[in-house]
Formats: sequence, structure tokens, C-alpha cells
Amino acid sequence: MPRPPLWYLKAVELFEGVSEEQMHEIVAGVIDRTYDRKEYIYTAKDHVENVYILKEGEVTLYRAGTDGRRVVLDILKPGAVFGNIGFDPEAGEPHYAEVTQKAYICALPKNYFLQILARRPDIALRAFAVLNRRITQYEMQIRALSSLHARDRILATIRIINEKDDQSILPKVLRKPIKITHEKLGSMTGLSRETTTKQLNELHREGFVEIDHKNIRLTEAGQRAVMALV
Repeated sequence: MPRPPLWYLKAVELFEGVSEEQMHEIVAGVIDRTYDRKEYIYTAKDHVENVYILKEGEVTLYRAGTDGRRVVLDILKPGAVFGNIGFDPEAGEPHYAEVTQKAYICALPKNYFLQILARRPDIALRAFAVLNRRITQYEMQIRALSSLHARDRILATIRIINEKDDQSILPKVLRKPIKITHEKLGSMTGLSRETTTKQLNELHREGFVEIDHKNIRLTEAGQRAVMALV
């Protein structure tokens, strides 16, 4: 059962430092909705106007590759801000936002969000900081795809996924780790499922990753190996 919208928004970096009174005003214009697994929040054909905040659950952003396969851009966990975060619905590459774990989401309509920014320029600065971090993450993914060997691509991607789990705004007892299938990991790294499985098995045997069903985490040795790639 989700908590009141105010609890989530107060925990999101975007609204850090905003008073309780102002947060109540902001919440008044927020639209709450529940999405079931495999539902789409928006597709590549949609004109995305809203800013979305993921309260609980998981959302995967992906685009369709030229060969028809999914190319996963991001996996979002509670506290993530997405949608029209760049304030321009025409900007950015068209993509899909699919719910991969039942999700509770706050939507801020574009004009309402712009009103908030006009009253609180500090929120605008944090929004740009969120956008900048996302761009940095995507640049890291592009670098991994273009310059790293298969084994290192997988290590770097698992690190990103683990960080997202750790940054969830939910208490640890309520967090649900990202389920990393070999197919999903392959679509994030540009590798075939077969190559992903082979490399992942080797990394597990060598003690670089721990695998518990679909929950995959770097060990200390794996974290050191990723740091050496930077």
C-alpha cells in the first residue's frame, strides 16, 4: 500500500529544502496513478508533456533498435524523475516507458511544473542537476558499448544497476531489487543473450559477481575491477 504523495515528494532530491507548507501546495496539483506490470506510461509515438516521479515499483526506459531488439536506456527505481524533465517535449530521443514492477507514480503536468519552477528557481537548478546526471550515465553507457570488451561492459552495467537499487527512496526493508535477466542485461550492453550468459557465468566463477536468482550484485572484487575501468 503506497504512502501519501507528500511522503514521497519530500524524499525526492528535486524538492530538497522545500518547506512543509510549500510541499502541501505542490502536492495539491499532483496527479496520482497506479500502473500494472507491462503497462506503458508513454510510448515513442506519444508527445510527452508531464514530469513523472516514481514513488514505488520499477519503470524501464527503452527504444527499439534498428534490428527490432530492445535497447534499454535506463531502469528507474523509487525517487526517479523522468518524462519531460528537459522542459521540451520535442527534445530527446523517442522512447518507451514500460512498467516492469507494479508502479505508483506522481505526474506533474507541464504547465503546473513550470509554475513551480517560476516560484522556486532552486528546484529548476536541481532539475537540471538530475538531467545532467542522467546524461553522464548515458555517456558512460555509450562509452561502455563502444570501447569496452564484453566482460567489462557487463561489470560496468551491473554497477549502474546496483547503484540504482541503493539510491531508492524507500526504506531498505521495502526495496525490491532490479531483476536482471540475461536478456535485459544483453539489451543494456549491446550483447547477445548467449554472450551475456557466458560472460556472466565466468564472472560468477571468478568471484566478481554474486547471483541470487535474478538479483545480481558486484562483489568487492567486482567493484575494484569496475573502478579500474574509469
